[in-house]
Amino acid sequence: MKKSILIIGAGPGLSQGVAEKFGDNGFNVSLISRNASKLGELKKSLSEKGINVNYLAADAGKSSDLTKAITALITQSGGFDVVLYNAAVLKQKDILEESTEELISDFTVNVANALIAFQATYSTLKERKGVFLITGGGFGIHPNADYGSLSIGKAALRSLAYQLNERVKSDGIFTGLVSVAGLISSDSETHSPKILAEDFYQLYTERKVVEIFH
Repeated sequence: MKKSILIIGAGPGLSQGVAEKFGDNGFNVSLISRNASKLGELKKSLSEKGINVNYLAADAGKSSDLTKAITALITQSGGFDVVLYNAAVLKQKDILEESTEELISDFTVNVANALIAFQATYSTLKERKGVFLITGGGFGIHPNADYGSLSIGKAALRSLAYQLNERVKSDGIFTGLVSVAGLISSDSETHSPKILAEDFYQLYTERKVVEIFH
């Protein structure tokens, strides 16, 4: 049976790099993000490389919509060996300017719905002894008040990754994250999507360390 990866928060950039890396290694690829037209463009790009792709549009900020999309893609694909949670609210805003409402809204995407995504894929990952991957960030270790909400989110997301790995390793599921401490750019010599995709693939194949800091 061909292996499959689900990428939540898909788009050009890091997630495309991960899709190409896993696709080149024989994986079917399923994608979720809010923008259906961009998903269509991404599918076209990946399909041209010979990668089998399907997708559904859903807002990672809405738990019920996200769960429905995940459930539908599990049915379509037959299950997943790898899930990557890559959704985040990326914004620069001073922590003193944040409101309760914005913090909660951001936290839902940045952290809470990563847990929802895990819960929705738990059964298929347990069945396949799979891997749940998370895109972390350097702000999770070195917070920056200019990126207050994102720093809080990445710190909590890092904690979630370690908690999940400890909780479900007895089920044969591995959880890991790549904490990206740099600007992701296609022409970067250190933080290109292609380079970072290698880190995610290493977590999948080796299943040794929970976190790669890059």
